Amino acid sequence: MTSSDNQSTATPDNAFTKTWRYKMGLTMIIVGNLGILFALVMPVLGVGAGAVGALVVGGEVVSLASIVFLGKEGFKAIKSKFFAFVKSSYTGPVGPKRHYIGITLLAINVVIHYIVLLYLWDAFGAATATGPPPVIWGLDFSQQESLISWLYLICEISFLVSIYVLGADWWGKFRNMVVWEAAGK
Repeated sequence: MTSSDNQSTATPDNAFTKTWRYKMGLTMIIVGNLGILFALVMPVLGVGAGAVGALVVGGEVVSLASIVFLGKEGFKAIKSKFFAFVKSSYTGPVGPKRHYIGITLLAINVVIHYIVLLYLWDAFGAATATGPPPVIWGLDFSQQESLISWLYLICEISFLVSIYVLGADWWGKFRNMVVWEAAGK
C-alpha cells in the first residue's frame, strides 16, 4: 500500500473542521472575544474598573487558550473561511438598498467632518493665550474632548464600513467619475 492510498480524499481544512478540537477552539475564540466586547460596554453600565479588567484578561486568556485546540490546521481553516466570506460579500452584486446604506454612511462621514471643522473654528476663536479652556457649545473642556473623540471614531468607522458596504464595483464607478476620458472613446 502506498502513502497516497492512506491519505483521505478530503482536504486537511475540511477534515479538521469536523473534529471536536476545532469546534472547541472555535467556541473558545468566540466566547473570549464576546467577553472582550462586553467589557467595552460594562463601564457604561456602571461596572467598576476591576471587573472590566478581569473580563478583558479572562477573554484574552480564553482566546489564547484556543490555540491549544486549534493548532496550525484550525487557524488555517478559520482564516480561509473568514477571508472567503469577506471576499464574496465585498465583490458580490450590490442591490439598491445596500447602495443607499453605503451612500448614507459616506454622507455621515462628510457631515461629521464639517461639524468638527465648525467646532474647531469656534474653539480657536474663543481660545485665549492665558486662562482656562473656553466653554464652547455649552460644553466644558473634558466634555469637548469626549465629543471630538467620539465624533472622530464614528467618522472613521462610518467611512470604512461604507466602503465595504458599497462593494468593489463602487470603486470603478468612482474612478470613472474622476478620470477624464476623451469624447468618442
